Amino acid sequence: MMSELFNVAREKIGSENLKSLMEEKVFAISGDISYENLGIKNSKLREEMHKEIDIIINSAAVTNFYERYDIAMNVNVVGAMNVLKFAKSCIKLKMLLHVSTAYVCGKAIGILPEKPFDMGETLSENTYLDIDVERGVIANKLKELETLNATPKEVTIAMKELGMQRARLHGWPNIYSFTKAMGEMILGHLKENSQVVIIRPTIITSTYKEPFPGWIEGVR
Repeated sequence: MMSELFNVAREKIGSENLKSLMEEKVFAISGDISYENLGIKNSKLREEMHKEIDIIINSAAVTNFYERYDIAMNVNVVGAMNVLKFAKSCIKLKMLLHVSTAYVCGKAIGILPEKPFDMGETLSENTYLDIDVERGVIANKLKELETLNATPKEVTIAMKELGMQRARLHGWPNIYSFTKAMGEMILGHLKENSQVVIIRPTIITSTYKEPFPGWIEGVR
C-alpha cells in the first residue's frame, strides 16, 4: 500500500479510507504453489477458500531464463499442477486463468496460432517429452551431487546446465520457456471439466495510462 501505485487513490479518498477499503476487499494469505494445497496448512482456512473462491489468476512463476532446473520445475510445472488441483476443490470456481508466456513457442517466427500443447509435444523432431521422466532426471542428478558432496555453488551450476541440456534436447532455448511449456501441458492434460484459460503475454511493461503512465516495479 505504500507503493506510489496507490498515490492516485490515496489522494482521492485519503490514506485512512484507502486502508479501510483494502482491509475490506483484500485478504492476503501466505502460500507457495510448489507445495500441495499451495502450502496453506490451516485446514479451516482452506475450506473457507474452497467455498468462496470463484476466480483464480495464477501469475506465480520463476521467470529467470536460466534458473536451476529443479527450482523452475517445482514452480512452473508442479506449481501449475498444484494450483489446478486446488482450483478443482473450489465449488464456485468459474475460471482458472493461467499466465504463461509467448516464449513457449521457442524461436519460431511468423504468425503463430494460439494452439495448446499436447502432452509430450516438443519443438524438436523425433523427441517425446515425458514430464515424469524429467522429474526423475532432476531427482537422480540431485542424488548424484549429494553423493559427491557438491557445494551449493556446484549444485546450482550443475542444475542450470542440466536444465539447458534438457531444454535444448526438446527444442526450447532456455529453462524458463521449457518449464512454462510443460506447465501448459499439465493444465491441458489434467483440467478435465475445469474452465482453464491460458494467456501468453509477450512481455510485461509499464502502465500505459492508469493509474498513471510509466509505472513499473521489479525491473531487472
